[in-house]
Amino acid sequence: MTSTADREPPPDPSFEVATPRADLTAFAGARALAAWWVVYSHSADWLFSVLPELSWLAPLAHTGLAVDVFFVLSGYSIAQAYGARRWTLRSYGRYLRNRLARLYPAHVAVLLAFLALCLGGALVGIDSEPGAFPPVGLLAELTLTRAWFGDALWWNPPAWSLSAQFLAFLLFPVMALAIRGRSRRRSTPTLLVVAVLTIAVSTLAAGLAPSAMNGMAPPVVRVLCGFALGVCVAQLTSRLPVTGHAAWVAAGGGLGLLIAAVVLEPGAPRAWAAITFAAVVVGGLAVASPRTTAALRSRPAQVLGRLSFSTYLVHVFVLILLAKTITPAAVGAFPFPLRALVLLAWSGSILGASWLLHTLVEAPAHRKLAAPRRDHEGNLERPSGGQRSVRRSDEGADASQPGRHRRLAEGDGARR
Repeated sequence: MTSTADREPPPDPSFEVATPRADLTAFAGARALAAWWVVYSHSADWLFSVLPELSWLAPLAHTGLAVDVFFVLSGYSIAQAYGARRWTLRSYGRYLRNRLARLYPAHVAVLLAFLALCLGGALVGIDSEPGAFPPVGLLAELTLTRAWFGDALWWNPPAWSLSAQFLAFLLFPVMALAIRGRSRRRSTPTLLVVAVLTIAVSTLAAGLAPSAMNGMAPPVVRVLCGFALGVCVAQLTSRLPVTGHAAWVAAGGGLGLLIAAVVLEPGAPRAWAAITFAAVVVGGLAVASPRTTAALRSRPAQVLGRLSFSTYLVHVFVLILLAKTITPAAVGAFPFPLRALVLLAWSGSILGASWLLHTLVEAPAHRKLAAPRRDHEGNLERPSGGQRSVRRSDEGADASQPGRHRRLAEGDGARR
């Protein structure tokens, strides 16, 4: 028998979430594409130094238009998993525990790798880039507060987004309660106004106070706006039917990101394009029929999607090692067909490191640290089909996981 304290409060029926009609596994493929666009953008300088024949691809090397897909998708997924929850101190604690279980172990593992690289380089007389590994930066990384107070790129540069996203996770219950009140009145126009305001705030911030990293909005503003927009997209798309045309809408959003990367300069126009087209991609995939997203739901896309968080965290560490090992002077005399093998070394090493981080740290740590999923009577949920019970987290951040949409409809995410 379980105690009353262990029970999850019943969901609030006023918050609308996706029903089983939508196949959300296509989000895994979208995350994979976004993650590898970030990898390519960070790798461009080194790749073009050893393979100048590919420098015509340089205009696509803009990370600012890929990571916004993560921010909007994060808000969408968290809204799907937790939007209908009745918040208490206990449920809020379980929610934060699951967020940290998802982010923190892999983040700390990569930080330790950078610390070893820094100390090892100092021991053998290799100086690191000035300001790249400050002690205060390590403290900010460990407390997930780096982006709260600035836009410095130290230790693991891509991890800036984790601290800003963690702030969004902390504030999500406030967003959910605000939008939940609106949804009771079925106020689609109000949700649209909120969505437009988030886009406007991100755009204005990029124009008035651009980040030194990439000319976009300051990190906290950028992530909070993208996350809040994702929450709005979750509410708005829950009222739409599944259609094959939605996949074309998502493809149009992806094409818009590519065009903006080529033709727009850093600043307000690019910031507007990034957050707007990211929302179009997520909203389109949310209601796209499975037949039209087969490529994003393929097995390779699902594997790359599962590895995408580890890929995002570890790729800069691998790039540093590659740049020290494969230099233009070392391979410049070789013909292009031989130098093209660098592409295999680049993609294979990053993919291998991602698999190791995911398999050895991210996945097992999440299974061990996340709170087990319980129903409203306090019992551990059991899988369907008579299978044996498994310990499952209630974090649900990956709405793209197979069967996740079914569990949302049957469990604490159902609209009643």
